[in-house]
Amino acid sequence: MGKRGRMCPDLFPDLLECSSSSSPAPLTDDVDRISDLPDVLRLHILSLLPLKSAIRTGVLSSRWRGLWAHRWPDPSSLFLSSYSSSSSASAAVGPSEEDAFVNTTNRCLAKRGRRRIDSLVLSFHQGQVLQSDLKQWLEYAAACSVEDFHLHVFPAEPASAASSQTRRNNNSINRRRSASSLIFHFPMDSPLLIRLSLRGIHLSAANSASTRLEYLALHSVSLSDAALRKVVAACPLLRCLDIRRCKDFRRIQISASGPHLRSLTVVDCPKAAELIVTSAPGLRSFRFCGTFLSRYSIENAYGLEEVYFTSALPNLSLPNSNWVSSFERLANVTVLTLCSHGLQYIAVRGAGKVGPMRSLYRLEELQLLMLMMSDSSLNDLFAFLRLYQCPVLERLFVELPTCTLDHHAENYMEIEDEEPPKDCLDKLKTIKVRNYKGHHNEARLVQYLLLKATNLNSLVVIVSRESLEPEYLKDPSGRLRFLHMQLSLFPKASENAQIVFCECDIDGIQPTHSEAFFKF
Repeated sequence: MGKRGRMCPDLFPDLLECSSSSSPAPLTDDVDRISDLPDVLRLHILSLLPLKSAIRTGVLSSRWRGLWAHRWPDPSSLFLSSYSSSSSASAAVGPSEEDAFVNTTNRCLAKRGRRRIDSLVLSFHQGQVLQSDLKQWLEYAAACSVEDFHLHVFPAEPASAASSQTRRNNNSINRRRSASSLIFHFPMDSPLLIRLSLRGIHLSAANSASTRLEYLALHSVSLSDAALRKVVAACPLLRCLDIRRCKDFRRIQISASGPHLRSLTVVDCPKAAELIVTSAPGLRSFRFCGTFLSRYSIENAYGLEEVYFTSALPNLSLPNSNWVSSFERLANVTVLTLCSHGLQYIAVRGAGKVGPMRSLYRLEELQLLMLMMSDSSLNDLFAFLRLYQCPVLERLFVELPTCTLDHHAENYMEIEDEEPPKDCLDKLKTIKVRNYKGHHNEARLVQYLLLKATNLNSLVVIVSRESLEPEYLKDPSGRLRFLHMQLSLFPKASENAQIVFCECDIDGIQPTHSEAFFKF
């Protein structure tokens, strides 16, 4: 028999609490008696644990691995969707198919009974479900003490909307209102709910609390600024808040009711003008993508360790924003993602300054999303490296635009080059550049990095055939060979640096912020 595992108090506090309360005699460190219990008893133990703790027991020993999935009678996880596996996602859903989804869901839940359930996913189109149907399903989920609940309502296809009108004229079929009127009343009644994901639905907030909720995702959800404040305040254990494409917000104010909030994501809320975060001393990760807001106020900005800040929208001029002032408070950030618009703000702010403005003295990973690679874009990048010292930077990821146009050749006016910083990349070990096409400014950037990274181990350059200029599509292999030769001839400061040139991405070298909120 292999070496038996021992319980770790940090990973399984619930398990140790259960075992210690029922076993007064202490166990020796060398004996793992609990793993010798019959499966039926170990399954009973798992049934007393929250889902997250039950999954973690898999590291105890091989006998525990995967056992958590059987702690409830099958199926312990349900995925109920109106999408048909045999048809495309864009296919129109006819009246009979809409009724079939509701009827099939009702039969499935009735057959399963009200046994405990770990995860429940309900996914359908607008116009397919009545409020009464939804109310019945929510009551079922609460009765089964669901821990992980997803309710996703997608927009109706035009043909589906027309078929809904036909259904309203047919007395033999239940009338369906538009699902945009569906309401989710927060909090959900499930006493063990830990994860909640809502999409495409109205949300109303009551005054009662959701005492165990740790993860909340709101995607295309309709709710007011006041309702959001009430929801967050009702979740004292909330650790992660993810807000995306919610069109009603004008002032996003997050006031955590406890010290547990660690991650905040805000993506594409078009009407929002302010973002205010208070009473969140544990906040460590902040991700923002969208139009620059006029005001950012994060009370615990000094404590942030991971920051993602991008805007994919074209800005003819920089809107008034205090963004750079907020950025200057990121003293402890270790992972940072910026777009070229953010670099432009920083360059304008630091114009005329001779020395560095700030030191990102803990920054270990930097990702730059370049929406353009014009002369001014490269100057903004150099300005950032000059103004913000990064003495321990080890990993640099640069995402170049997929546009095949070489903006250096298209400039109609002479732009004075920003003087590249001299000594700022001494600790840099890994560089990855995606969508490289060999354009003037792209080559200039790579040359600079190779010359200044004195301890570089590897430069990974990803070249896609799809991003090559039209004139090279007849012989893409020849162009790729030329680019490879060009890179190999660039001088480099580190003798140990290896240049890896490839057409496909390398999974082993990925940025921490690998999720793309917009397409290049």
